[in-house]
Amino acid sequence: MVMRALILGSSGQLGWQCMRDLPAYGVSVRGVDRRVLDVSKGNASDWLQRLQRELEAFKPHWVVNALAYTAVDRAEDEPSLARQVNGEFPGVLAQAVERFLPGCRLLHCSTDYVFDGSSSEAYRESDQTNPLSVYGQSKLLGEDAVLAHTDRSWVLRFSWVVGEHGQNFAKTMIRLACERDQLRVVGDQYGVPSPTTFLVREFVRLMRHPQIEELASQNRARRRFHVVPSGETDWHRYAQLCVGAAQDNAVLKTKLKVTPDDVVRIETKDYPTKARRPQNARLNCDAWCALHQMPSLPDWLQETRTILKSIINHSQSA
Repeated sequence: MVMRALILGSSGQLGWQCMRDLPAYGVSVRGVDRRVLDVSKGNASDWLQRLQRELEAFKPHWVVNALAYTAVDRAEDEPSLARQVNGEFPGVLAQAVERFLPGCRLLHCSTDYVFDGSSSEAYRESDQTNPLSVYGQSKLLGEDAVLAHTDRSWVLRFSWVVGEHGQNFAKTMIRLACERDQLRVVGDQYGVPSPTTFLVREFVRLMRHPQIEELASQNRARRRFHVVPSGETDWHRYAQLCVGAAQDNAVLKTKLKVTPDDVVRIETKDYPTKARRPQNARLNCDAWCALHQMPSLPDWLQETRTILKSIINHSQSA
């Protein structure tokens, strides 16, 4: 039997990767983008009707919710919209899965922003949440709503998502390195990039788990996991890696105005933003590794170098 997955937010950075990569793992996909379902408009009743049609037409085994309001700073000015998309809609989605398609499972994507970043350790799933921003608050509301409305749901948290499609930090650094004589990047916020290719592989790992039915009956706390590559970095070192990768490309090298040494480390106080970011975005993935009986997840550096190469190659062919 071919596994089927309905991808919400299929035109976004992570949803696009799901649409491209999942078929290679034997998963049949159907995408839902804003043309089909725009959750910035309408209400819960409207969303429920549209979700019912999609679920009953495709009959997926999994729904991947990669749909989100991700404009972190703008969310401070649009709190109602952020909470509608990130907080209210996921609960409606979970209700739809529970009501209209028994046996279907929901994978909901979340973020390190649910923590305040004040800990000196990598965060575990059981650690106290305390989001500093409207974005983080809205994502935490969504997590809780998903887990409350169906026992067939899983929440996966990751940080610093980066992919070939859409906008992200890596693309911004490479573009600015071709425009400016110097880059100033925060070096006292710590975390790890989560390439979309890596994340899709981990989604498949969950979808194929041999005891998925038994695991779904666990309490809510056991269905919330952290999933990021191994290791850690900071934004400054990450920016240097991005510029170095661009420097290795024959075409981009001629356009660059800076080298990795021209990326200047600054502190958070030197680069104020409307929304506060967690200073420590490190996520402990021991629970995920134990679930899948593996010693560790792949190293962030290799995973990130691979996605940077894809980003650069895509930019040259575009």
